[in-house]
Amino acid sequence: MWEIIKSGGPFMVPLILCAVLALAYAIERFWVFSRLPSPDEAQEDLDRLETTLLQEGENVAATSCNEGKGLLNYVFASLMKRYDTLMIEQREFQETHEEIARLAEYGGGQMGRFMVMQKELADLKDELVIQTEAASRGYLGKNLPILNTIGNISPLLGLLGTIAGMILAFEAIATVGTGDPRVVAAGISQALVTTATGLIIAIPTIVIYRYLARKADAALMQIEVYGHAFANSLIMSGQRRNSTAKEEG
Repeated sequence: MWEIIKSGGPFMVPLILCAVLALAYAIERFWVFSRLPSPDEAQEDLDRLETTLLQEGENVAATSCNEGKGLLNYVFASLMKRYDTLMIEQREFQETHEEIARLAEYGGGQMGRFMVMQKELADLKDELVIQTEAASRGYLGKNLPILNTIGNISPLLGLLGTIAGMILAFEAIATVGTGDPRVVAAGISQALVTTATGLIIAIPTIVIYRYLARKADAALMQIEVYGHAFANSLIMSGQRRNSTAKEEG
């Protein structure tokens, strides 16, 4: 085996590195997907965090997410961070929002003000929906682009080794002629070994990448349901806090 690797020349170094990286990232992704929650576990986590959010507040819920692990905790924590950012932006433009609401109420009465408020809530929900998808894809698709890249460049590295081997073979022929086949054997061996190695790495890597990508898409569709539900809970919790603050004020 070592003799075969040596016969492939210097291009075997990046090819072996590609093989090691592909194996490591494939194992890591299989491990992550094996730990995805079942529908019952996901619903239980959602119910638990919604209860914490509504009864104990966002800070306690955020702490609970940061202490936990896994896809759902990652998505829920990302949603809370995005929600906080949106609330800060909303407070910064509070006067503008109030002015728009007053103008709407002046033009259309309470219905006009209601429509403005509904538009703000709809925009907030859209932002959280986008964040749910982005966080889920970021978690599920992590390292998949690396596998895709390895699957694409491995045959190219093998081809480059093939060209280098053929150049060596023709240089040997030009130097000593074609009388002794052993003269060109090294170059031809490098050409064949690097080509075969590149294909051996690329074929299973691309198959694994396709499988994991489909698995990620399927998991994304399931997780988005719980992310959207938690986004609704965040909005409801915020509305409840605002109503309580107005009543106390």
